[in-house]
Parts: sequence; structure tokens; C-alpha cells
Amino acid sequence: MIAKITRGERAGDLAAYLHGPGTKEEHVYAGRSGGAVIGGNVCLDGSRDGTTWAWILTDAARTRPDITRPIWHASLRCAPGDRTLTDEEWAEAAAVFAEAMGFVDRIGSDVPWEQRATQPWVVVRHGEDHVHLAVSRVGFDGRVWHARQDYRQAQAACVQLEQMYGLSVAPRTSTKDTQRTADHQLSAGEWRRGQRTGAAPERVQLAERVRAAVDAAAGTGRDGFEAALERAGVGYRANVAASGRVSGYSFTLPGHVDAQGEAVWFRASQLDRALSWSKVAPVLETPVAAPVVQVPKKALESKARHERRVEQAQAQAVAQQSAQRLDALPQVVAARVSGDDAWWAQRRRGGEQAGVAVAARAREEVHLEQVRRLREASFGPAAGQGRTSGRARTGSAEQTAQARLNRTVGDRSRGAGREDGLGR
Repeated sequence: MIAKITRGERAGDLAAYLHGPGTKEEHVYAGRSGGAVIGGNVCLDGSRDGTTWAWILTDAARTRPDITRPIWHASLRCAPGDRTLTDEEWAEAAAVFAEAMGFVDRIGSDVPWEQRATQPWVVVRHGEDHVHLAVSRVGFDGRVWHARQDYRQAQAACVQLEQMYGLSVAPRTSTKDTQRTADHQLSAGEWRRGQRTGAAPERVQLAERVRAAVDAAAGTGRDGFEAALERAGVGYRANVAASGRVSGYSFTLPGHVDAQGEAVWFRASQLDRALSWSKVAPVLETPVAAPVVQVPKKALESKARHERRVEQAQAQAVAQQSAQRLDALPQVVAARVSGDDAWWAQRRRGGEQAGVAVAARAREEVHLEQVRRLREASFGPAAGQGRTSGRARTGSAEQTAQARLNRTVGDRSRGAGREDGLGR
């Protein structure tokens, strides 16, 4: 997923673009020209008119005329070939992104939702593969979201969204997470399976085993490399030209087969670019530095004979080191694969926690919106505009409305989702 960020002064111009037909009539949502609101906190879902939310963002920004370019805009776009996310998934992704950026407080808090939404913001979708977030950097209370290091935070947030939804890993500046994941050219299906099971995909396991074999076979040539691959539990086949020149290897894991029962093979470049033959061959062919071996010179022994004995002792020490690395290879592989499994298990737990928190937030938003609508219907528009968590007015009409709320809203807000045309 790729995030593009811009800043501007006029929310109205941005709204006109997002809800308009586009420069080439490319803005089409649900069969109609222009975009629609699917998330945020200043406009009901499904709205196709940006006038309301643009006025709200502009009104908030005017409270701090000293803030230049108060309108912050980000587009989130999936890579070609990724699956199409639903409106609910995009709204959830936008909420996670908003929290990661910092203009919405973390979900899962005990603080009511309307207090966590520190800035007015909206999510507009006008295509299958992307959405737009429009935010006023000036909050309802005049506080300013400075958006420091927003590009770096957006990259980290995109990594999280790719993992949550099994999307392709987009090229970007390396981070601690992308350095680990970008080496493996995983498909969307492999990402989703890893997220679902909490175990490293076969391609990741295979790459880890091949890397361990390269380390163990350093300085021992092709024969040592193939022996290490066998010890690591990796199937292999060399790609050898008619001239006898090796151009690379392909690898497989025993038991990793396709729907037809055929073994699934991966070229080295499909596992990790660092495993290409042009980079592995020098490691295998360059002799390992010989250890220092103390060989005392015998009495009356010539210098040449003593040097030969030293060379023999060093060669034996190198061979012994290579044998020790080969013997330890199964334990090294097990430790590395276990570490990868733990990493993927953590990604699974993080996704589950985010999903539970976002679901709780969605239920709370449904409840708050229904409360606002019910009060507005009972007491007029002015009542619906106040904070739903504020102190309720007294009177028989208020008590009647509250009784209706207790009977009808409670259950629906916990499980029914969207009903009676109410917002999120």
C-alpha cells in the first residue's frame, strides 16, 4: 500500500475534487460519478456532497489563522493485483491509519469516542483501489496536530495495513519491519495465510534454510553447499548450461506441493535477492581464513618441512570448523525458523487486537449516532448537535426518549450494525 501526502489551505477545493468526476471521468463509485464518504467523524456515511465536511474543516481551521496550510490530505492506494477491499475494510484501514498518524487517539481506550477524535476528518472513496483522507490540522478545541514526521509514520502505518489485509508489500524506505519482510517476495495469499495461522509461510521457511546452508558451506564450494542443503532439509536442483556453467539454483521444501501434488519450486531470486548465484558463489568459492594453529618446530627440522606441517594443521582446523558448522546446521535452522514463526505469531496477535478494537469502535459509533438521532427527533436539531456524552436534560419527553433508547438501541448497537439508515 502506498500513501501520498499533501497539505493545502482550501478544504472546499479538495472536496470538489474528491466528490467530482475527476480530470478524466475516472471518479466512479457504486456506479455513479464522484466519491462518497465511508468514514471519519464529520459526515454521515454515503454522503456524496462534500459541502458539509468542507465547511466543518474550514470552520475549525479558521480558529487558528496562524497555521498555514491547515488542510492535510492523504491518499491510500493498493498495489495492482491486490484484492478489492470493501467499504467496511477501507473504513477500518483508514481508522488504523488515522491512529498511527496521531490525529485520532488510540482505539480501545475507555475515553468516549467523541473525545478521542481530536481533529475533524473524513474518508472519501471514489474508486476500487484507493481512498482519500481529508483532515483539519486544527482540532475542534483549537489544538493543532503538527504532523511531524508524517511521511515516516505513514510508511510504518502502510506496513501494518499490508499485514492486516494480506496486501502486496510496496517498495519503500527500509524500516525494521520491511527489512525482514521485503526479502521474501510473498503473494497476497501467502500473507493472508501467515496472518491467519500465525506461522511463517513456506517461502519464508525455505529462504531461512537456504541462508543457513550458505553460511555453513562458506569456502567449501558447490559440493559443500549441496551437502549443507541436504542437511538443512532443502530439495535443490542446479541450473547448469550446456557449457557446464552454473547460472543458479532452485529450491523446494519436502511436502510443499501444489493442488496437483507437484513439488513447488522457487528460484533463489524468489526467496531473497541476496541468495542469487552471483552473490552466493563468491561466498562458497572464497577460502575461509585459516585459524592460527600453534605447531612447535622440531629439533633439526628444516624450515620448509615445518611450514608444510603448519599448512596441514591449518587445513585440518578449517575442515574441522566446516564439519562443526555442518553438524550444527539443523539446530541453527530450527532456531531461525522458530524465530520467524514467533514473528508471524506476533503479527497475527496484533491483527486480532486491532480487529477487536476497531469493531468495538464501530459499535460505539453506531450507538452514539443513534443517540444523537433519537434526541434530535425528540427535542429538535439543537439537541442532536450537542455532545451525546453530556448531561441530559430533564423532563418527561427526555425520559420517554431514554426509555425508547434502552429498549431499541442497545441490542442493535452491539450487533446489528447499520439499521434504519443510521450512520456508523
